[in-house]
Amino acid sequence: MDAVIESCISTIQYPNSFMHGRMEVLPLFSPPMRSMEYLTLDEALASNQIIITEVSEGGSVPQLKVVNKGKIPVLLIDGEEIAGAKQNRVLNTTILVPALSELTIPVSCTEHGRWSYDSPFFYDSNVMMDYKIRKKKMASVSFSLKHSASRRSDQSEIWSEIADMSSKAKVSSPTGAMKDVYESYSQKMKEHIDAFPLQPGQQGILVYMDNQPAGMELLSRPEAYARIHEKLIRSYVLEALIDDDAPKKSTQSPERPRDFLQRVRTCSGDGYPAVGLGTEYRLEGKNLVGSALLNGDAVVHLAFFSSDDQTTSDSATMAGFRTRRAYRSARAQDTQGNSRDDIIVD
Repeated sequence: MDAVIESCISTIQYPNSFMHGRMEVLPLFSPPMRSMEYLTLDEALASNQIIITEVSEGGSVPQLKVVNKGKIPVLLIDGEEIAGAKQNRVLNTTILVPALSELTIPVSCTEHGRWSYDSPFFYDSNVMMDYKIRKKKMASVSFSLKHSASRRSDQSEIWSEIADMSSKAKVSSPTGAMKDVYESYSQKMKEHIDAFPLQPGQQGILVYMDNQPAGMELLSRPEAYARIHEKLIRSYVLEALIDDDAPKKSTQSPERPRDFLQRVRTCSGDGYPAVGLGTEYRLEGKNLVGSALLNGDAVVHLAFFSSDDQTTSDSATMAGFRTRRAYRSARAQDTQGNSRDDIIVD
């Protein structure tokens, strides 16, 4: 693991936690990093600093165009969904879009049944991809980057996972849109959102689901994290709600936060020139898949998810088959439509 990433992880603090239903959330804090100023997706879109469109009139499923008209970089976070244009998409990786620049960015479709314009530009859907689907997407994009130097996801798998999620949630969407599931559960989510309030200076979260760590996220700037906090919480809450009728109680002893973070620190991986500014790292370890974006000496964004063996490279042969098959399918589609302050004590 890169020394800057390892140092960042080793300094993470988690002074308290909040519990509700199947979830426990530990707010994460880190000493100040020398991170450049940047705007989040919602800030930049609201101020018209960035414009996100299809790459052409005909469009391309796995790619979009972003133009940053401002003098401040913009952070687009892996898993964030943007809606509109010919179909809703989700970011395949975290991108720090340079000031006064234009980029082609890698995305995945989250609306299988639409390929027609409903607006000329994309807007923030205020949705972060369900964490279980997101970790599978992260694994497939990491495999793609390592073996074919692209950031494609297994699009067929994503469509299948969204369909399964919709079925479990008992939500029927006319276009198979992930966003429709979230909107159908907006009122039911409110109680969970209120149970996990943003803390002053908070930079991330470590989420436990059914007493076991599910995932973690960290941003370099508390101001930026504050803008995605609720969006990020909802990506875990949705899964907790749609399975809440019969939650699976783990028979294992809880893994302490210290032990989970130590497991994260033992991950290994490779660094690649980022789509925008910085260096992108793709990481994996024992039942873990993760990514990090570094710019200079600052970890701008860090995300890790607990995974089963099939999500990591232990099943790389099968993943490779699925990914190659997905690439063939995707190429054909590119230009056509289709508070409780209980603390887990170390």
